[in-house]
Amino acid sequence: MSGKVRNKVNSKNQAKPDNIKEAIVYKNKFGLNPYLLPLMFVLCILPLIIHVKVYRDYLEDCPFFYSNEYGESSDVFLYYKMVFFITSGCIMLALLVVRTFFSNLKLSFVKLFVPLGGYALLAFLSAVFSKNSSFSFSGIYEHFESVWVLLGYALTAYYAFLIVSTTKDLEWLMCALTVGTIIMFLLGLSQAFSHDFIRSDFAADMLIPSEIREFNPDAKLEFMFPLDRVYLTLYNPNYVGSYAALLSPVFLMYGFAKKNLKMLIINIIIYLGLLMCLLGSGSRAGFIGIFFSLLLLGIIYNKKLIKFIPELIIGIVLVVGTVYTYNNYTNGQLTNRLKSALEIEPYEPALKGIDTNKDNLTIHYKDNDLILAIPSDRSNPTYDLYAFDGTGAEVAYTGSFNKTDICFDYVTEDPRYKSISIKYIYTSLNIWNSEVNDVPAFIINIDGKKWKFIYLNTKSEDKTGFYYYTKQNKPSKMNNADHLESMAKYGRAFSGRFFIWSYTLPLLKNNIILGTGPDTFILNFPNDDYVAMENYGYGDEVMTKPHNMYLQIAVQTGVLSLICFLAFYFWYFVSSIRLFRRADRSQYTVMLGIGILCGTFGYMIVGLINDSMIVVAPLFWCLTGIGIAINFMIKRDELFAVISEVKPETKTGDADKDKENVPEENTVPEDATLPESNVKEQNPKNKAPKKNTKSKHK
Repeated sequence: MSGKVRNKVNSKNQAKPDNIKEAIVYKNKFGLNPYLLPLMFVLCILPLIIHVKVYRDYLEDCPFFYSNEYGESSDVFLYYKMVFFITSGCIMLALLVVRTFFSNLKLSFVKLFVPLGGYALLAFLSAVFSKNSSFSFSGIYEHFESVWVLLGYALTAYYAFLIVSTTKDLEWLMCALTVGTIIMFLLGLSQAFSHDFIRSDFAADMLIPSEIREFNPDAKLEFMFPLDRVYLTLYNPNYVGSYAALLSPVFLMYGFAKKNLKMLIINIIIYLGLLMCLLGSGSRAGFIGIFFSLLLLGIIYNKKLIKFIPELIIGIVLVVGTVYTYNNYTNGQLTNRLKSALEIEPYEPALKGIDTNKDNLTIHYKDNDLILAIPSDRSNPTYDLYAFDGTGAEVAYTGSFNKTDICFDYVTEDPRYKSISIKYIYTSLNIWNSEVNDVPAFIINIDGKKWKFIYLNTKSEDKTGFYYYTKQNKPSKMNNADHLESMAKYGRAFSGRFFIWSYTLPLLKNNIILGTGPDTFILNFPNDDYVAMENYGYGDEVMTKPHNMYLQIAVQTGVLSLICFLAFYFWYFVSSIRLFRRADRSQYTVMLGIGILCGTFGYMIVGLINDSMIVVAPLFWCLTGIGIAINFMIKRDELFAVISEVKPETKTGDADKDKENVPEENTVPEDATLPESNVKEQNPKNKAPKKNTKSKHK
């Protein structure tokens, strides 16, 4: 018994399920569906948008945040992406209204989008009821992913599902994505070889507004990244990892799907270009995402991969050769960064915490407490200082007047506090927008790190007491925040992410149904736990995001919204796997769908280490919507692999039975646009098929 693979085609009288999308062909000069334009913009133009924006950050009241005298901050990569994405979302919404009410085309309801609708609703409610709702609706410093952006994500996925219905649509979208990615690749090359186009004078003239030029004619763009670090237009090198993990499987499968040597070579070059950008960025998360996306690709194709052994060998050699060459060129930078990320050793800081109380200052150092106090009668200021241990026993300190700094220096011989010294000084400070003179200040040196504390004696009883005077020159109470001790113990693992997660997870218990509000993580993470931030290397930084997309969603829009988001993607993922097992995986549409599934899966894996950001997330949501549309196209066009059995010679008496099994005519529904390989040649003039057929149609 032998067999062959063919594509099933709907018979003429076969009923079409209600949830199967109709193929809509637009007959114009270019064969372009005009409704695709917003999606093409998101795929091609949006990631490239950068421009300097100076804005009011409204964070001057946060003691851990540095604000200039005007309360302004500047942005290059995020603000205008948010503006243009929200604008494109409004255009999509308007086009859906036009399509529904003026073109008499109904909106499709699919159960898969129910959890996505739940996610969008919970995000909106979290914004409405947030204590910091103004930021949820407008966006915040270093993020700009407001609730309108989150709603735009959901709308983009649904819009892509509704609009994409033919292989021509897919071609236009892939063309847009290809152009945008090639531009990114060229920009990445300029950055990798220390000729960053964005840092050039030509780019500065385009990106810096004229009003800034008038104020400072020599203004230039400066970044914290080294000159040879690849960051593209994605705000931070970390998001190059998300970008590469999302798109590399798409272009890999797109190259093979075209079944054209020229297109295969072009897409392999793009794939390697993304890999080179990933290498130049140093993002280890991107490698993890690509590995799992390729693993998923292998699972989907399983035994069929044997047919592509030569291509696999070539691909492996190219990837390994690229990685090896880059690692040697950078003197082992890649392997060194990988080793540092995998170093998971317990860390026990000596300084456990500091309490700024009303009457005293308590330092938790190793296994001991040091309590510092000054006389309660402040009518006659002195340099008197009292010191006690945790049991209330007095700690002997010796003090000497420092004429140079006009202060008293205190030291102790007590071995428990040998690494702690105190400088007691009176100073004038700007406290809460008013000048205050003769403020008692304590500069405490603990293991070589200086901490500045002040004592305020105000008319308001609740504001009187000890304060930490932050590096941003603002008074603040110390916060010994709740955290997971077992995880914080390994806080330096994964480039410090264990520390961030150990202090983020306790926030979830208060954000089960609704979250703190989109774009409010910076205001809810314990940035005011100054001791913990200093211990783990973040003393000079502000934590604006949790470096985990799932924690980000759970905190800002609620744990329930995270469940909805995961349900939506899991539904798409599982339904795609089941569909691709039955589909003809050599078909263009199917192969592109597999590439998109693997790409979005890689992005979800990278989401364990990276956040959702306006720089890459719109691509993910757009491709996910396209992937869902492809799944429905496969069902509509019945691109399934079917084995037709070839029977032995039939007996004469059985000829009539075989004749009954042969359909009169294979036809294609008028509303379906199928690949050429799917359409069988019709019998001319409705002639009856031959009676002595040897194949049995199933």
